[in-house]
Amino acid sequence: MRDRRRRRNEYRPRRTRRSVRVFTALLACLAALTFFEEERIVPEAVFYHPTKEVRRLIDASAERYSLSRELLQSVILTESKFDNHAVSSTGAVGIMQLMPDTAAWIAEQSGLPADNLHNPEENIPLGAWYLEYLIGKYDGNLVLALAAYNAGRGNVDSWMEERGWPADYADIDGIPFPETREFVRSVIENRDWMKGQNEEER
Repeated sequence: MRDRRRRRNEYRPRRTRRSVRVFTALLACLAALTFFEEERIVPEAVFYHPTKEVRRLIDASAERYSLSRELLQSVILTESKFDNHAVSSTGAVGIMQLMPDTAAWIAEQSGLPADNLHNPEENIPLGAWYLEYLIGKYDGNLVLALAAYNAGRGNVDSWMEERGWPADYADIDGIPFPETREFVRSVIENRDWMKGQNEEER
């Protein structure tokens, strides 16, 4: 009996060491993934994906408002990570993070419903319409349109006037608000990554 117990005990340290090595390797992988995401070595689009229903709404709204699917999806990803229940500290609501006042104005201009901003079937078309409107307002300049989506048209118009930004302004680093700077950069980076993935799949 003593010999059997001794033999069992001899194997325990090896098993323990093996478990510790596996656990340490897993922790290292998780830490690396977190680091890559934070440092933008890997775009957020790798980690977050829309449901089939949300993807359907993105495709329909992108086609209806002459937007690229990748751009619309990237705005949603950056705004809410596809969470239709999201509410920001400033009161922006839903999957495309629309301010209620802005959503009401969009509804007035477009005829789209804005009764429940937590409903992606209402929120995505409203946000897509607004994005198309902003791209048109700034003559196709995506940097300015995205900055206005995040910071508001009034701020972007002020920056253009006070800082002498031309219509073809493209310096993301020159955007005064850090949050807006990060938003514009994130949308463009994720859109470009999605485009690359879609081209590889074709």
